[in-house]
Amino acid sequence: MNEIKQKKLKFFFLILCVIQLLYLLHYRSGFKFEILKNPFSEKSGINYSLSSEIVEFKELLINHKLSNYNLSKGIKENTYLYQRSIEFSYPIRFNNNAKATFFLTNEKLTSGCQEIENSKYLKLAKCSYD
Repeated sequence: MNEIKQKKLKFFFLILCVIQLLYLLHYRSGFKFEILKNPFSEKSGINYSLSSEIVEFKELLINHKLSNYNLSKGIKENTYLYQRSIEFSYPIRFNNNAKATFFLTNEKLTSGCQEIENSKYLKLAKCSYD
């Protein structure tokens, strides 16, 4: 009888540990099970690891089939946006002399720039630097 109680107690603690582990994974660690659903897809986990501005930036690059781009002064001054945009856009290259220039939506376009598309976080403009 004592052995049965010990087995039940061990089983109870095992179940309790599993429940605590699931609680920690779900509510406290920030881990997302959606990432495990498609771990090998091209866009797996991007929305969880990058800001919305950067995801939108990449979509605009692809939709407009740009081979190079430039960034506005406001984006260049924000070190997070500057670094992530250059990293995430690879193999499309950053070029200070590129005509396609990205601006934040709250930035004014510089002289010589004509807006191509205005989206939620960014503006894409065609600029001539004569």
